Amino acid sequence: MAFDGRDTQAMTPDGRRGGIVVGLRRMTTGEILKLEGRRWVLGKNPACDLAISDDPFISTNHCVLERQADVLVVRDSGSRNGTFIDGNRVESAELRVGSYLAVGHTTLIAVSAADSENRAAVELIRGKHPVLTTTIEQAQRAAVTDCSVLILGETGTGKDLFARMIHESSKRAAGPYVAVNCGAMPRELIASHLFGHERGAFTGAQESRDGYFVEAHGGTLFLDELGELPLELQAHLLRVLETHKVRRVSGSVERAVDVRIVAATNQSVLNGERVRTDLYHRLATVVLNMPPLRERMSDLGELVLGLLDEHATLYGAKDVTMEGWDALSRHSWPGNIRELKSSVHRAVVFGGTRLGPRDFFPEHGGEPRHRSMPSMFTTAEMPGGLLAPYHTVLKSSMEQALTKFGTIRAAASAIGMPKSTFADKARAWKIEVKRTTRVRLKK
Repeated sequence: MAFDGRDTQAMTPDGRRGGIVVGLRRMTTGEILKLEGRRWVLGKNPACDLAISDDPFISTNHCVLERQADVLVVRDSGSRNGTFIDGNRVESAELRVGSYLAVGHTTLIAVSAADSENRAAVELIRGKHPVLTTTIEQAQRAAVTDCSVLILGETGTGKDLFARMIHESSKRAAGPYVAVNCGAMPRELIASHLFGHERGAFTGAQESRDGYFVEAHGGTLFLDELGELPLELQAHLLRVLETHKVRRVSGSVERAVDVRIVAATNQSVLNGERVRTDLYHRLATVVLNMPPLRERMSDLGELVLGLLDEHATLYGAKDVTMEGWDALSRHSWPGNIRELKSSVHRAVVFGGTRLGPRDFFPEHGGEPRHRSMPSMFTTAEMPGGLLAPYHTVLKSSMEQALTKFGTIRAAASAIGMPKSTFADKARAWKIEVKRTTRVRLKK
């Protein structure tokens, strides 16, 4: 893959949190270490995949980098001096575009391809359920204002994707987008990360540093897992939001910042009073409620087929058996979209070309652990004319296949259904089938 690391989004403040890492650039020399493949050993041993022999403080086999789908994970290999991401020592952690990977006395920055265009967040949101589309419309209306937004939802529902969509749809879209997981920062360093610090403010602070507020100046700061912030720091955060000024740790001068705040947390966190009431009211100018997957199961077919398409380049085309759709539809997905992505990824990696229940739920013999309903309906419809969850998923997958392949024959083949059965169900469920007109030439 050819790219010029100097032109990647990694060099912009908003680049650190998104994109796919395809290389590491040495901060001192500008040298690019390309990541081609799926697993690399980094160390000073010349035999390493990523060899850095001119730094005596790097261990022979210092750490391992491994690509998992589009995520790059770094694991320390018991190195003498440790592995650090953005100043935090890690044993195993995700490395994102723009993050700094420090090994020994060498600092590397994760970069993405110059010619890679990240898709807009709104294009990555899959589903047509009315609850979801209503939430999207609310988010887009809020985006054109400059008010603060609070996103409520269970883990894995896509709160981060909605936050990015709000930024991209706002007048701040050309400015930086900085996403911060409040629960991932060491407690003693949260203030430093958010507000910055002066040199000598604490042990290890060898130079002054700006915080995320200054980094997001002119753009959007996304505070994920807001309830993980200590209550005493929430008071400092509230003051910054009200005064639009930030002061570094151990600093004496305040600096004006122009930042739009989007925050996210779980409703249970609010009920547990882990967010100050005054901070909640300051952030909750607009409140978005993210629907869990179990409340929009009609989107399951589109979600699964989309995930299969994403993995097709690396693992080839895969289809889901009728039994596989059945198992997927009966699971309540407590981990929501994140759990679904993991389940599909595991099935694609370890399964064959036809994915069944055991591929998606291997630890339970192919049986979903959390069921959304006690048993399958034997009829095509539930009382009141509503489709049973399995048939809702099946209908969605049929519609998606028709859109993609165009004909009943091709669509039926793609999802492993007899053509006649496909046609009968399409007629019964009023699925629109575009007819092609054949022109016969006279002999």
